[in-house]
Amino acid sequence: MRDRWHGGRPRFARDERAVSVVVGYVLTLAIGAVLLSGVVIGIGGVVDSQTDRVVRGDLEVTGQTTVANLESADRLARAAVVDRPPGAADSTTVSVGVDLPRRLAGRSYRIAVDDDAVTLQTDDPEITVEIPHAATLPVAETSVRGGPVRIRYVSDDAGGPELEVSER
Repeated sequence: MRDRWHGGRPRFARDERAVSVVVGYVLTLAIGAVLLSGVVIGIGGVVDSQTDRVVRGDLEVTGQTTVANLESADRLARAAVVDRPPGAADSTTVSVGVDLPRRLAGRSYRIAVDDDAVTLQTDDPEITVEIPHAATLPVAETSVRGGPVRIRYVSDDAGGPELEVSER
C-alpha cells in the first residue's frame, strides 16, 4: 500500500484543482438561466414585431374590403338615381351589408369613414391604416366599432343624398 502522507501532510492538501459539486451545479444553473433569459427576451421582440405585422396586414385587408363595398354602394346609388324616371320622388334605397370580423389578430378596432378615406385603428398595438376611396357621392363622417357594418344611401331633404356607414 502506498503512504497517503507525504512529508507530514496529506497528499491532497497540495491538490488545488478540486471544486465542490455544489459550486459546479450553481455555475451550471446560472449559465443556463442567463442563456434562457436571453432566448426569452429575443423571442419576445420577434413575437411583438410579428404581431404588429399581422395586425397591420389584417387592418389593410379589412380596410380594402370596406372601401370596395363603399364604392359598390356608391355605384349602385348613382345608377338608381340615373335610372329614376323624371319627376319621380326620391325613394331610392341602397343598402350594402358587409361582414367584417369583430376582432383582428385578437384585438378590437375602429373604422372611421369620411369623404376621402376609410381609416382603421387599433389601440394595442397602436396602429392606424388609412385607405383612400373613390366614392363620388358625399360620405357621412362616421366612426364605428369593427364588425359587421351596413353602408346605406340616404337621401333626406335637409342634407342631400349621402352614403352613411353604421354598425349592424
